[in-house]
Amino acid sequence: MRKRTVIIAILLGVTAISFAFYTTSEVAFTRSVDEGNQDQISYINFNLVSPAPTMDSTEFKPAFDLEINTFLNRWDIKGASVAVMKDNRLIYAQGYGVTNKNTQEQVQTEHLFRIASASKLITAITIMKMVDDGLVDLDENVFGTNGILSHFDQMKDPKHKNVKVKHLLNHRGGWSWRDGDFMFQADKIKRIMELEGPPSEDDIIEFVLKHRSLRYRPGTQYAYSNFGYMLLGKIIEQKTNTSYENYVVRNILEPNGIYGMRISGNYEWERRPFEVHYYNHPGAYQFPSFDGNYEAVEKPYGGSDIHTLGAAGGWIANASQLTKLVALIDPNNSYQLLSNESRDLMVSGNSYRDAYGWKGARGENFWRTGTLAGSACFIQRKEDGYTYAVILNSSVWMGHRFNNYIKWMMDEAILELDNDKRNLFYQDHQSPSILPLAI
Repeated sequence: MRKRTVIIAILLGVTAISFAFYTTSEVAFTRSVDEGNQDQISYINFNLVSPAPTMDSTEFKPAFDLEINTFLNRWDIKGASVAVMKDNRLIYAQGYGVTNKNTQEQVQTEHLFRIASASKLITAITIMKMVDDGLVDLDENVFGTNGILSHFDQMKDPKHKNVKVKHLLNHRGGWSWRDGDFMFQADKIKRIMELEGPPSEDDIIEFVLKHRSLRYRPGTQYAYSNFGYMLLGKIIEQKTNTSYENYVVRNILEPNGIYGMRISGNYEWERRPFEVHYYNHPGAYQFPSFDGNYEAVEKPYGGSDIHTLGAAGGWIANASQLTKLVALIDPNNSYQLLSNESRDLMVSGNSYRDAYGWKGARGENFWRTGTLAGSACFIQRKEDGYTYAVILNSSVWMGHRFNNYIKWMMDEAILELDNDKRNLFYQDHQSPSILPLAI
């Protein structure tokens, strides 16, 4: 009797998992090699990824797929995640190429990629939702006696006390690239601060405040700043008393049906379940690891501290998840995550550079880019109702300028898609009455 009960319980569990749609579970074994050249299992984990829509062969668009595959082959891109929405309906989602050139595992819609600076859109949305909820004021000071991060009280330049939350959102905190990107100066900061290991977020903040002056008066001059968005992550933590990643997952992503997005690790053996492998362009130099543990590494794995980059560039996602995130703040969508005022603030201003989280906004066209060694991401929301997201697991030699080529390719490719009424955000691709994923 007991044996039969156990068998029934197992069967019920398997049945429940099999009926979960838009999710995929796998046992992820990631092996690493330590200095003793001994293989060890880094983790074993079950995870769910959603949205991860599937299409049957009758729904494929060969002309669209040909455009994508031709592009990938031309630029020696190993794998890609692509999703297209029309009027906030997900009409096409596919994986292309391979997750790993050695195993030749095919990219599926659930596979996760580093999205680099597209992470800033997630951070900005979170801040604006906190504004709506009364947790943050855009005019609050970041530093100083009454600042959100008042515990960082030693600073070389007192003008840091004038930096406000809104200045961080549109890259007008006052720092300049003439001083380099503070988020990629681990060795210098470690040496100057006399640290034993790689600098933490707090170490980087202390370094900037103690050793650097502002080049511009806060709120005046645009200067793209990863450091500013890392500070926004710290503000979220300070205001909510939980980690940045945990707050975003529990309050922004999962309540809206987006599961599986996480902050990336730094080394290959730290890959998350469903995460692809990354490949730098042929001929790329090796670099010392950011933590000083290795003399030479491929830059995608250990060349930079992606985890500490976090709120500025550390998330992993698939393309369907990114399009859904855009739909949550699209002005033409019936469901709105943000208030009209907060949503409009994200894309308004005197210049396209005034956008919050987006790389730029002109009229009804918004775009977001992301580039790291071994990955690239491009998101475009177009005034004609199309939105698309493309994420790659390979670099090309031209760096961030490659995003222009992704845009040109996708603007041509979407012409091959029919404007049908299906919506891959729903189980039956049409009816919002059957287990909707929040939209």
